[in-house]
Amino acid sequence: MTTDCPYCGDSVPDDAYVSHLRRGHDEDDLTAIDRRRVRAARNRPNRGRLVLYAGLGGVLLLFVLGYGLVAVSSGPGPSSAAVTPDPTNGTHEHGRITVQYDDQTVDLSDPRYLEADECFHFHEDESDGGSDDEASTYEESDHERGAGSDHHGDTPASAVWHAHCENVTLEYALETLGMTVTSDSATIDGREYAEADGDEVTVTVDGDPVDPREYELQGVESVEDANHGAGDDVRVVVRSAD
Repeated sequence: MTTDCPYCGDSVPDDAYVSHLRRGHDEDDLTAIDRRRVRAARNRPNRGRLVLYAGLGGVLLLFVLGYGLVAVSSGPGPSSAAVTPDPTNGTHEHGRITVQYDDQTVDLSDPRYLEADECFHFHEDESDGGSDDEASTYEESDHERGAGSDHHGDTPASAVWHAHCENVTLEYALETLGMTVTSDSATIDGREYAEADGDEVTVTVDGDPVDPREYELQGVESVEDANHGAGDDVRVVVRSAD
């Protein structure tokens, strides 16, 4: 159906009449009824635009959610270590590590420590040396290195570490475990220690003191060899003054 415009005589489809009035005539020339029609149409939301905006909003929301998931799954933010490894410079080395504080030994086989970082991590079922022969190997090796005093007569629980990048410092490795360790201070499991407060902080590799910020881990290719004492054997021993 069409309507003849009373203002210009044009024949206009009924569903386009109000649009014709808005585009072709000054509002002051319209009758009161037509002015109300034009104003109502002007204030009515454009359905096509609403659909477009809703679609764009949905896409933006999905992007934000996706970005958030990627950020969460990628683990912690940038490292604060003095030296950080380059993930593109790959290697695959192994050694062992023990972390003790106030005569407690950190269980590095706990799920929170497993594969927590791409450059340095642990795998399941590779802790505690294993057989009595392996324990004996550690005791003899430590005696030769002069580091037996850290054990109090027993072999502490240790874990095989995996380094998949070059230039993994001990500081960086411990940071991936949520620990902050320097040559004279440590924060482990939320507990803070400092030699300035009378606490004892000892960080050794194969029995020799090292600076965690500078020392880069050196390992062997074979996990079995690491289990038998090859590769860096790292010991972090912290005792409070109390």
